[in-house]
Amino acid sequence: MRSARAVSAALVLLACLAAPARAQTGEEPNLIFSISGGILAGGNLWTLPRQLVFSDQTGAGDQWDTMALGRKLHSGFDATLTGTYFWKPHLGLSLEAGYFGLESESACTPVGAITPTPQNNNQNAQACATANGLNLPGSVAGFLAGVTYRVTTRGVQPYVRAGIGPAILGTSFVETTGQAIVSNTTEATVYMLADEHHRELTYMASVGVGLMLPLAPGYQVRMEFRDIFIALPRPTGPATDTAQIANEGAYPDPPIGTRLVSVANFTVGLDVVLEKRRGHRY
Repeated sequence: MRSARAVSAALVLLACLAAPARAQTGEEPNLIFSISGGILAGGNLWTLPRQLVFSDQTGAGDQWDTMALGRKLHSGFDATLTGTYFWKPHLGLSLEAGYFGLESESACTPVGAITPTPQNNNQNAQACATANGLNLPGSVAGFLAGVTYRVTTRGVQPYVRAGIGPAILGTSFVETTGQAIVSNTTEATVYMLADEHHRELTYMASVGVGLMLPLAPGYQVRMEFRDIFIALPRPTGPATDTAQIANEGAYPDPPIGTRLVSVANFTVGLDVVLEKRRGHRY
């Protein structure tokens, strides 16, 4: 009899201990630090159908050549660091810092014939030829804050996220120059467009979808596709102060506006789970 009572008591105790376990679920990643790298798509940035380029001063007056100019973005790469804190099981705050390599390519095509200038070795013809198809380095440093919503909280976790923040432009996306050999030993830089008031501060935003997949305890693999929107400067018209350019040697500085450029981005990253939280079933 005592043995039967002891067995019954043991079963009741085990049932009590097991009840919380049945009410609990697996651990949810709560605080995640991500290191990611990926590729960026390119695209057209701006075109300027007609820009006067100073050629020469003669007794008959100043001579000018007309060039069609443009710029397009190359595909590039990016590297980002992201921290995400889920203050609710499905909703989190994300902070991101990233380097976005946006190389570009200038275009130059003569509109009509270029004035022959033997005295400077046909400088404008050389400059336009070297500027056409010239690869130019470019970079953007971005800092974004936003929200992340994950559909599931453990295992394979599909998610969407969006962010916005300031960005710093490392180079000009307007300045267009070409090189010319004006003598056997002298190389000249011809400015077809200048960017004397180069703006460094701009803004960017992103909207993306992705997956977080468990890799090992404390680690996840992340894959994400998103659109990045960057406000980049562009000329809104040609430089028109021709008298100053011809007489004082000033650079052709065009009016500058902004274009919001969409850049497709695919990244793969490693998540380090710094904090986990055990969920509950109710």
